[in-house]
Amino acid sequence: MKSLLSRLTPFVSLGLVVVFGCHTTKPVPTARNSPQKANLQAMRLDYVDSDAFDLLFETTLLNVQPVIVVQTDHDKPEWGSRLNAWIAAWNAGRRTDGFRVRGQIPGAPSVVVDGDSIREFRLLIDGLMSRTEESARTGTRWWTEKHLRDRRVALLKPYSLRFHLDANERIQLIFFHGDFAAYHEDVVRSLADPSGSESLAWSPDYCCSRSKDLVKSKRLTKN
Repeated sequence: MKSLLSRLTPFVSLGLVVVFGCHTTKPVPTARNSPQKANLQAMRLDYVDSDAFDLLFETTLLNVQPVIVVQTDHDKPEWGSRLNAWIAAWNAGRRTDGFRVRGQIPGAPSVVVDGDSIREFRLLIDGLMSRTEESARTGTRWWTEKHLRDRRVALLKPYSLRFHLDANERIQLIFFHGDFAAYHEDVVRSLADPSGSESLAWSPDYCCSRSKDLVKSKRLTKN
């Protein structure tokens, strides 16, 4: 009996090593809703006035992309009803919240940034937000289809929206999912490098910003 045990000992030890070795090297599971900063690469979409853009944007939202940047060729919000319909859908998701541009208080003086005001840009965007639904209703086919409109409203609801004037004076729409709010400031700084001292904490509202490089270039032009 002793001889048998002595012969089995190496195999028992090997079995224990395998069992415990597998156990200790098994990766620790992460929470399903725990966002990883490494995954926060922005999905950039060039805005094109076509059905293909609608399908691509909706697919990106269905995949719960944390950051979506819609790049336009416009220095003013004059891109037409298709993109306005998406903005109206985003707006419809928070209509009951009574939101306003973050940091802008009705009746307050205009905000000055590095000697150059972004008030004009904010006024343009405020004007856009007041007419997006009318533009969508009169110029966009999918807005009149309630089931499609409601689906897109729901897909956009978790996102904040930033209208950003980049260094080339082109407007970008930055949609940022609230589940990744902890990384909002770092990501927005790396994407847009906005000027000014506004809070970069995530908010469900919309806001406006402009690139520091744009402010610098305008200052050099004036000189």
